[in-house]
Amino acid sequence: MPDLPRVSVVICNHNYGHFIDEAIRSALEQTHPAAEIVLVDDGSTDNSVDVARRHGDRIRIIQQPNGGQMAAYNTGFEHVSGDVVLFLDSDDKLLPGALAEVAAAMCEPAVARVHFKLELIDVGGQALGGVIPTQLAEGDLSNLVRKGVLFLAAPGSGNAYRVSALRRLMPLPVSEQERHGADFFAGYASAFVGEVRALNLILGQYRIHQTNDTQSLRFGNAKLGLRGSQMIQARYHHLKQWLGRRLPSEHLADVAVVDFSIRKQEYAAAIFCDQGYLAGVRAGLAGWPILNRSIWGRECGLVMKLGLAAWALFVLFAPRALGLPIARYVCNPSSRRQVFGARGMF
Repeated sequence: MPDLPRVSVVICNHNYGHFIDEAIRSALEQTHPAAEIVLVDDGSTDNSVDVARRHGDRIRIIQQPNGGQMAAYNTGFEHVSGDVVLFLDSDDKLLPGALAEVAAAMCEPAVARVHFKLELIDVGGQALGGVIPTQLAEGDLSNLVRKGVLFLAAPGSGNAYRVSALRRLMPLPVSEQERHGADFFAGYASAFVGEVRALNLILGQYRIHQTNDTQSLRFGNAKLGLRGSQMIQARYHHLKQWLGRRLPSEHLADVAVVDFSIRKQEYAAAIFCDQGYLAGVRAGLAGWPILNRSIWGRECGLVMKLGLAAWALFVLFAPRALGLPIARYVCNPSSRRQVFGARGMF
């Protein structure tokens, strides 16, 4: 068996002094030790750096003025010496076997990116019963991105990249308009410098900050809401411009195909509005054609597509008391234990 590659961990932090110790410990307590742990503190005004310094020379701390997540990725990448880099958000955690699994997957030279599943936890670290994402794409995915199809992928802390491949892309395109979304740019651009490998394992924990998130139709800490599609289109446009500079031979579509994962939240939010049942039905019918296209354009089997279409019609016409929990189950993974005591499929 070949020697496992060295995996560097870059922890990106801004004012998460109350979580950062858990993130650092999770990186230190790996069965396959990290080659190095680099903490980039992005202009924190709390006690984050003081907490991090308790770990002494086991980690390297780099402080910079607040520039956003993309700037933190760029700074951290400049200081890694490993073969692979994993970017960990400072409010998330790795499970003990994460780096070992990532390193084993990266033994194949063609792989540029590895992504894996994350368990949802609340502010106090208690499991919420959900997992994201429930599906992960893999293989040579470059042609999908060229066509504007944003394949199913893990959020930031669920990704690791081959350093030599990512070096062809870095630095990420920081601007006043685009300070965040580092995983979007690094993640989809990495499809052009190698294959994507999916590990269908839960190897980390993703923290939900909203105390009432299980009751929401919209998932996560960055609530996209009714503007989610516009945000995705804007980011894809920036991705196209940036890749045109970094990889001039690549040409991307002008418009992204917005995935069902975004469309479903917009659709449900429109239906379960405050204007009453009939207004919600009218809004849902208006959004149905776009949602339906996202269902049938999704990378999944026919049975799953039929199930999603049935879900959409049920939540549209069902009495609100019945439709709302079913809508919430599909739209928000953190609600699934409360709805059915299960982790779900969507």
